[in-house]
Amino acid sequence: MDEVPIATTNPVNLIIRKQEEAPKLSRKDSIKESLKNFFIMLPFALVVIAQFFFLGNSFGEFSTFPVTSFTTYIFIGSILLMLLFSQMLMRSIVYSTLAGAALVAGVLYAWFGDFYTPLAENFRGISDILKAAWTRKDVPFNLLVTGAMTALIVGVSFAQFFASLLVKSFFELLFGKEWGDGRLVAFAGTIALLAGIQIGFYSYTSVSSQTKEKLLWERAAKYSPVEKFITRTPGSTIIGKDRIWVSLENKNVVIDAKTGKERAKASFQPASVHKGFLHCETPVFASSDRLYAFDPDMNTNLWKTPYPASFPGLELDDDKLELFNKIPLTTRFIDSGKKLLVFYDYGYVGAYKVSDGSMLWLKQVDLQIRANRVFPDLYLENGHFLEIADRLIFGCHNGLVRCLKAENGEQLWQYQHGTPKIGGKSQKGFLSSLETRVVVSFKSGELITLASEDGRKVYQAVNPLFSPAAPPACQGLKASFLTEEGIFYQIELDGGALVYKTNTLPHRLDLVPVIQSLSDGIVAHRDEVLQVDTQAQTVNKVFKNKNRVFVTKPVIVDKIMYIGTQDGWIHCLHIGSKHEKWRVHVNGELEEDSLTLMEESLLVKTRSGSLYCFNRSY
Repeated sequence: MDEVPIATTNPVNLIIRKQEEAPKLSRKDSIKESLKNFFIMLPFALVVIAQFFFLGNSFGEFSTFPVTSFTTYIFIGSILLMLLFSQMLMRSIVYSTLAGAALVAGVLYAWFGDFYTPLAENFRGISDILKAAWTRKDVPFNLLVTGAMTALIVGVSFAQFFASLLVKSFFELLFGKEWGDGRLVAFAGTIALLAGIQIGFYSYTSVSSQTKEKLLWERAAKYSPVEKFITRTPGSTIIGKDRIWVSLENKNVVIDAKTGKERAKASFQPASVHKGFLHCETPVFASSDRLYAFDPDMNTNLWKTPYPASFPGLELDDDKLELFNKIPLTTRFIDSGKKLLVFYDYGYVGAYKVSDGSMLWLKQVDLQIRANRVFPDLYLENGHFLEIADRLIFGCHNGLVRCLKAENGEQLWQYQHGTPKIGGKSQKGFLSSLETRVVVSFKSGELITLASEDGRKVYQAVNPLFSPAAPPACQGLKASFLTEEGIFYQIELDGGALVYKTNTLPHRLDLVPVIQSLSDGIVAHRDEVLQVDTQAQTVNKVFKNKNRVFVTKPVIVDKIMYIGTQDGWIHCLHIGSKHEKWRVHVNGELEEDSLTLMEESLLVKTRSGSLYCFNRSY
């Protein structure tokens, strides 16, 4: 049967027409559209940039991002993710670049305050600074810090520029040209994201510690001058009975010890570097030309004593004479605050009466070796000075130990060690007290016990393995110490017989400090606090704060220990029960000498000089 075609009024059109494309904008129109979108989003972008600045300020107050702390890298990774998500929402090259610069500016403002002024001053006189640096073969630290700040801002801005360029190109390629720029919803989403991060960050910092409940008072300080960020700068903190005197960059401040309120201040330019806290009822400060003593409220200058006009016995070539600096290296109160020891360069030490500033004596105690003022920690190292009754014991270069009478500087005795150098370098003895005796320990592996009245040798222990990293803890005829490798030894001082040995730090990292208080058996390294029990000959874990680094020397009273991490966490622990009583966080980086006890409170000093006072009750 033949097929018959059927007529229809609606024939099927099998030709598929090509969809009409949107009219392609010219280059000129495209630029106009982008500029229009740029200015429409400007108010929202300014809010985002301000949010980035305040976030950076919050992050900077919380941490200085120490390179040896694992939490730093977690923190930085979280910030990078935040930047990536904000770029994906905004999709703006200009605003993303400005946001990155604002974040860094917020961090620098938290650390340095007005950081733009030192940047501008240094770069205005950069030619003179570089000429002086080339002549002395030494680059000033302030130039290094300001250069690093500039490099950080520029580096982050460039990284943000290229990252936002890639993000913008990705969205245009995948979703089309209209997705290349963020719109109102995108910027609103960015604002909401950053607000959520800020709220979450504040919640974390407040909920995870008891800072608000324990804090009695605080006084914030920035890194000023800027080189304070990488080295110690002149200044001191002196603690009295009811006052604290703080010497800052260009002024002295009197603080009420109970309330933290400023009672008075005076212009002053400190010139000597100090470590930790000093204790005295009369504030004495070292300037560039003399010592100054003030009344407790610093209304009156009690006395001022110029530095010595000459130093007896100083033998320097004419070309080196101009290198000699009369400004003291550091000062130290002795005799319960009645006398002041002043340490000068080339091994000289002077003693002054705190009551009237009169010089008691000036002696060359150590060898005539020039100190490196750029790295003051080398001459501020603890363990080479000891005060026993009216005698002052000094551990000097080349294995020399000297004992002077505190009143007149008369040398009572000296001990010359048979191994003055180790590995070609001069060695100083660590000093420990043992009733009426002095234990001198050398890194060459010798522990010598001397009588403090005449310096005669009483005991001797010799073993190349007995190389302490700090002054040993001595009790009875036994000495306990830790080596650089983390090996704990307890030995007999008479003969050196081994009592107990253990490796307390099998996973020791060279860049991370080892904290110890061996009189209580405490050793802290990385994120763990350990206790060595010499009776049971065991090592027990007291506490662990994962991913953090303990740096402060433990402060222990009645089995209660206070210890802090590099990124500002302070823990109150009971050594016996291993129970954490409380923890607080301070905005700043902690150092070895950041903690000290006051009557019923704990005083904390950060690396920038901020002070925090906490209630010790629990």
